[in-house]
Amino acid sequence: MQVEVSEQANQTQYDVAVIGGGLVGSMAAIMLRKRGLRVVVLESRARGQGLKTVVGESLTEGTSVFLHHEIGLGEWLREHSFRKFGFDFVTAPRDRPAPRVLDECHELLLSLTPLEQIAGAFPRLIPTYHVDRPPLDAEVARRAEAAGAVFMYASSVRRVELGDRHHRVVVQANAGADADADAEPCVVTCKWVLDVSGRRRVLARQLGITHDLDGLETAAIWTRFTNVRHDPEFWQTFRGIDRRRHTIHLSGPGFWFWWIHIDDHTTSVGVSFDKTQHQPDIKSDDRGFWEMAQKFPALVEALAGAEPTEPFSYYAKLGHRTEHWVSPAGYALIGDASGFVDALYSIGIEMACRQLVAVAPLITAACAGEQPCTTTIAGLNRDHELMQDSVRLLNKFKYEQAWHQPHVLMQTALYELGEIAELYHLHPAELWTPKLLARHYRLQWSSETRRRRLVRFMTAAQRDGGREGVGERGPLLAKALLPGRLVYAVTWPLWHLPRARPYFFIITRLWGYMERLAQRLRLWPDFLKLMAGPRGARSPQLDVHPEPAGADGEPST
Repeated sequence: MQVEVSEQANQTQYDVAVIGGGLVGSMAAIMLRKRGLRVVVLESRARGQGLKTVVGESLTEGTSVFLHHEIGLGEWLREHSFRKFGFDFVTAPRDRPAPRVLDECHELLLSLTPLEQIAGAFPRLIPTYHVDRPPLDAEVARRAEAAGAVFMYASSVRRVELGDRHHRVVVQANAGADADADAEPCVVTCKWVLDVSGRRRVLARQLGITHDLDGLETAAIWTRFTNVRHDPEFWQTFRGIDRRRHTIHLSGPGFWFWWIHIDDHTTSVGVSFDKTQHQPDIKSDDRGFWEMAQKFPALVEALAGAEPTEPFSYYAKLGHRTEHWVSPAGYALIGDASGFVDALYSIGIEMACRQLVAVAPLITAACAGEQPCTTTIAGLNRDHELMQDSVRLLNKFKYEQAWHQPHVLMQTALYELGEIAELYHLHPAELWTPKLLARHYRLQWSSETRRRRLVRFMTAAQRDGGREGVGERGPLLAKALLPGRLVYAVTWPLWHLPRARPYFFIITRLWGYMERLAQRLRLWPDFLKLMAGPRGARSPQLDVHPEPAGADGEPST
């Protein structure tokens, strides 16, 4: 087997070598080509070989704005993906038999579905999606090659030899039946190296700067199913809204399942769990999936008659970190190659997008002959360390305190929703500028102040965990944040005044405090319960009406 090279390749010297040709590697190639750099992508998969199905099927607002502005993928996502409307948190009641229907669980629905019918609001939302990753990854790779990036397929990186301003990447053709074991490796020279090899962490492992994440012993099992339960009565919740229009979280003590509806034939289902609390039989064919599913019988009911479309996947150790992610020596580790904590909120791809935005100016300047700014790089590494630690603390808190305690889960979920607000400073294309990106597109929770606020809020929310009324005979917590016509009318100026829209989403963070006032201090009406109404039939079903689009295929702003 020989290294397979794109037709436009006629050199071995490049500005940037990208290790890994998955989604993030292809996005990096497009960004750097737009900035006039010569880019080679080193991909271990042979050209034409089927893409592996991976997790990361729920795109956040932060990922969506990046894919629209940097990659030009807005119209493609509208046509090939499933529009989602928020999050649904369903928690099994404590101290009673686990129910077999979702309506007998605690539930918090955070949904923008009511805004779908409001012409003055819905087109102004940042669209988010559930995606089938192989077609998405293939489309972005196609665009990267069309932009002029060179793809070297069937290429395994043997080692990276870092030099002064110039590096050598030693590449070997992948082993196979027709491989030549004695073939000479290919050497690619470049000025910068981007490691986007995911959990393989090619460069980080070579440098010895990657480590397991301490203080969080979690694992994950997942696959995709077809023929899942489709009857509307099972899936309808408050005001008849279909739960499948949202990323669904089904949780209990020390675990949470995700349910991601991709299309009528495909649903992604997986579980992340604390190994100190759960030890399923991972040697079984399903890697312990059904053993974990029995802890949430309503999930088993949802999968009655369903069939997995591929073998179950298992990660024995989810969390890892790196000592730094960008270096003045001329390399950067992007996405999972730089660290991973948990699949919660699907922030892995978004973190990679934010890293690419931060590092692109450094790479462009270095390739133009400028010295790397060590102060800037030190700041980026400090932000990354704070972000990793904040996300670790958040997930540790969820597994130990929140996933099985609905009061705690509801308060923290509402508070975290406020992180979306900043992205609305960047939604129109004309606002995607270096100045605003530096202010509003940094790594999440990457400042000491924001980290302290998050920890303080979680600590206060924890006091509600053992409240009376959530036990065996207490009422179920059934609440929803469903901004409709009344909320739109009250906040009308925020939707229409220039640059005022982010403040609507800042207000959503206040609901976290209101929930505390309503439930613990009894000083505020329980608006979330009133807003939810009864769970049951009527209102929007799974078929989503296309939103009004602007000339570029993206919702008009």
